[in-house]
Amino acid sequence: MDPRVPEPPDSPRLFRPRRVGEILAHAFEIYRQHWQNLFALVAVIVIPLVAIQTILTQSVVNNVTDSGVVIDSGSRASSALAGLGVAVLSILMWTVLTGAITRAAAGTFLGRDMDIAESYRFGLAQFWSIVLIGLLAALAIGVGFLLLVIPGFIVLTRLSCSLPSLVLEDKHGTKALSRSWDLVAGFGWHVFGTIIVSAFLTGIVSSILTTPFRDNALLYFITQSIASIITMPYMALVGILIYFDLRVRKERYSPEDLERELARTATP
Repeated sequence: MDPRVPEPPDSPRLFRPRRVGEILAHAFEIYRQHWQNLFALVAVIVIPLVAIQTILTQSVVNNVTDSGVVIDSGSRASSALAGLGVAVLSILMWTVLTGAITRAAAGTFLGRDMDIAESYRFGLAQFWSIVLIGLLAALAIGVGFLLLVIPGFIVLTRLSCSLPSLVLEDKHGTKALSRSWDLVAGFGWHVFGTIIVSAFLTGIVSSILTTPFRDNALLYFITQSIASIITMPYMALVGILIYFDLRVRKERYSPEDLERELARTATP
């Protein structure tokens, strides 16, 4: 769809300020329209990771007696190292996935379908930049939570637009964090409320899917992967809508601006 064609007043693609409920509802509408591509984007990463985690878990179980005591200390050490390796791999792959979803979601606001290959090319091309922003944000948020919790929520809220700033504006490192901090300034409660409600909703969905299978490692990992495939795209859509909402409020952001930024930051 040509971004200059007028959208209906209730269109989720319309560039205008949104209330919390509108952001959540419009994220769901875009999710509903593109769920197949969103699921495919996430599944490419989630399914292999879950397979690795399941194999690792079964190997640990096989090294444990009925009384719960590990027979072989060498096997225990190997399992611990393998678990750490999987955890690091998972974090790194999730960073690529987050960047890919954010990139794919941005294009839907111009009426485009999602190009999975292009989205992953972008995520891989910006891999280390995404990792750096994730590490910097995590450190800042962690320090905030050490300072009596409340500062942690403040930092979490103010840095919530860091990744979209990288994906669309090519802001790297501390520049992305500073950009997010400035964008959220003056709308902290609005952004915080949106994040908390969306996290609560996705948490309920995840709990419904995974809680009945906590005693079965294989089924738990399977349902956990399904929960991730279902919920992560929605959170990404909420994030990009928050970012657009702030830019519209502060900068009169338009589809033409988005078109230029996507073209400028596109990977070869």
